[in-house]
Amino acid sequence: MSKLRKYEHRIRKYKEKLKKFVIRIGLSYSEEFELYDETLTQLILPCHIGILFYGDFSNKLFDYIKSHIRQTFDSFFFDIRNLGKFDFSKDLFSKGIKKEFKEQKKINEEFGIHPTNKFYQVLIDKRVEEKLGMIISITDLPIYSSNDDNIIFLFGETHLKHRCCIVSTFKLKEQLYNRQRNTSLFLQRVVKEVLHEIGHLLLDSEHCESKFCIMRFSNRIEEIDEKSLKLCKECEKKLSNVREKYNF
Repeated sequence: MSKLRKYEHRIRKYKEKLKKFVIRIGLSYSEEFELYDETLTQLILPCHIGILFYGDFSNKLFDYIKSHIRQTFDSFFFDIRNLGKFDFSKDLFSKGIKKEFKEQKKINEEFGIHPTNKFYQVLIDKRVEEKLGMIISITDLPIYSSNDDNIIFLFGETHLKHRCCIVSTFKLKEQLYNRQRNTSLFLQRVVKEVLHEIGHLLLDSEHCESKFCIMRFSNRIEEIDEKSLKLCKECEKKLSNVREKYNF
């Protein structure tokens, strides 16, 4: 009986090691949302990028985002395409949802939050279909990380291997903090997070230490508001190095 327990302990130990390894290389260890892309090839820049929406957004949002992408990442994209809105199937939408409480000033409400890999597979398929180099989704749903389900209510996340990223506007609205709606501030926050995630796709997974750089990590809404819409000099230099690498 003691030998059996010893083997069980070893199996659990190796299983945990395997999970950590799979997470480290950027895959999901959940069979339900394991990502696949049979056509994945090396990225060549400049490339085409697409934006896919899930939720209730103004038609002007795409144009606003597009203009800022052009300003910040000039010459990196041949085209910035509006891929329109998509919807999950009823069965897929219900998968992977976790119930979590988001504590606010005067209310403690339960929300259903969605795993990022559920979006990533949709994005991978759309990227392949549209022959894009990169793709991003903007959703009003709350999300949690498929790489670590303890990381919840994300502003955004990037999957470098599959060249896709997601931004959740759920925590970007003033109403969530029991404050009056502010459309201008909301749009600025969305753009900052979009630029931040695209920055990861072009540069790397590291964050910047500069307080005002768009590539600074933001854990709180106040930290997003502190950031500018620009890259710092060091990150601009990194971007220039990418241009040199791809000779454009």
